[in-house]
Amino acid sequence: MTVVPRGTGENTVPVGAGADWHTGNRFLNGPFAPWTEENEAYDLEVDGEIPSDLAGALFRVSSNPRFQPRNTDRYHWWEGDGMVCGVYLREGRAAYRTRWVQTDSMRVEVEAGEAIYSGFVNGGTPGRLPDGAPRAKNVANINAGLFDDHLLVYFDGGLPHALDPETLHTLGTYDFHGGVDILCTGHYKTDPDTGDMLFFAAVGPTITWYRADVKTAEIKDSHSFDIGVPVLMHDFAVSETYAIFFVTPAQFRLDLVAQSRPGVVWDENSLEHGVQIVLMNRHTHEITWHELGGHWANTHFYNAYEQDGELIVDGHRISRLGNPVDRLSTPVDSHEWFPPALPYRWRVDLATGRATEERISGVFGEFPKINDAYTGRAHRYGYFVTTRGLADDTMSDGLARHDYLLDRTTVVEGPDGLTSPSEPVFVARENARGEDDGYLLSLWWNRATDLSELLVHDAADLRRTPLARVKLPSRVPFGFHGSWAEHDVLDRAIAAKGDDR
Repeated sequence: MTVVPRGTGENTVPVGAGADWHTGNRFLNGPFAPWTEENEAYDLEVDGEIPSDLAGALFRVSSNPRFQPRNTDRYHWWEGDGMVCGVYLREGRAAYRTRWVQTDSMRVEVEAGEAIYSGFVNGGTPGRLPDGAPRAKNVANINAGLFDDHLLVYFDGGLPHALDPETLHTLGTYDFHGGVDILCTGHYKTDPDTGDMLFFAAVGPTITWYRADVKTAEIKDSHSFDIGVPVLMHDFAVSETYAIFFVTPAQFRLDLVAQSRPGVVWDENSLEHGVQIVLMNRHTHEITWHELGGHWANTHFYNAYEQDGELIVDGHRISRLGNPVDRLSTPVDSHEWFPPALPYRWRVDLATGRATEERISGVFGEFPKINDAYTGRAHRYGYFVTTRGLADDTMSDGLARHDYLLDRTTVVEGPDGLTSPSEPVFVARENARGEDDGYLLSLWWNRATDLSELLVHDAADLRRTPLARVKLPSRVPFGFHGSWAEHDVLDRAIAAKGDDR
């Protein structure tokens, strides 16, 4: 079984596949601009050399509106339809495929030939829903990864969708064999000891923790608790003992979404004591609260671990996330929506309960990642994309590696003007000998061609010139998250789907 998709024709590059809806909205231009075609290509052009032990597939999902939004001024990046990209690598060769995630709500809009659903971030102008249509849209655009021999594509506001990992055809929603009924987060962690999937769901002020067995895909543990306010709970962290959640002024207000008003709200008055850390003991389900104070939000986490009586949590912190509650009638403009975020470290003294924080680096950035084999364990290295604001039309502009032992951040920009890198994904070398012994995979935007390229960097020796540049035949609109599937896991999943095709 090969991880390179079977060909169906000649490689083609669509002409005019990038949509132009004549708007100044940042999230509909440049690297964010929609790409209107599904693509596939084989034996892609490569500058440099793809390492021989890099065999498997990088899966990413882009935020890619299929139809012009009903209100282009209020459209937000988080609302684009999910289009999955698979870059398949083996023996120094690369193949590529993209497909829309065919959700029920997308089928409604395809049949209508236009956008129907209103925006949920900044509000908008809803259309008339046909009888029987889903009341809310599942955009399936946050994350993609293999589990239970399916490629699962996640969205915080609904169930994941299962795709065939080779053809990328949508098979339907996925509920962990009946274990999850409404939704689950777009972020999940993999327990390095058991391989089990760890994740959660956030519905209003209620958080539900889940653990899914890696062998049966059934839910083996769940626990619900109330945090008092409808926090926009996007990411979490886990250590060997705890699941870690931050309560911040960023909220997701379903009542406002139902009124077509901005649903992502920044409300500092909702937290009397400021930001708090909530710890749930993964084994006993005991909940403890720890006050940090201040009004800010976490974006994404690197990792968490316990050491010398402390819980240490690493992630990025932003000064505001959402529309201020006192200006919902005039939502934040796309060019000012995301203030710069910085790397922070938070500590909880497990004996006294006291929580503290410190800034780790002065380099603005987002989408932090580690070597996932160190999830819940002490890590030395963190990787992220920089957001220093070198251009008005991009959000990211470089790739960074932070060494927590030496307190040193290394930053590289793209070769030949490449910019807007995606979240980096760490892939360990075959027979890796250390935490950073591997590769960083990220997608970059080429302004000159308006296409994307996959860059393969040496994670231990980050340089501007990567080990390989894989030229993709389309632009992958700037999205959120993705993952790597090793060839043996991918081959097994493809074989399991073979009889159903």
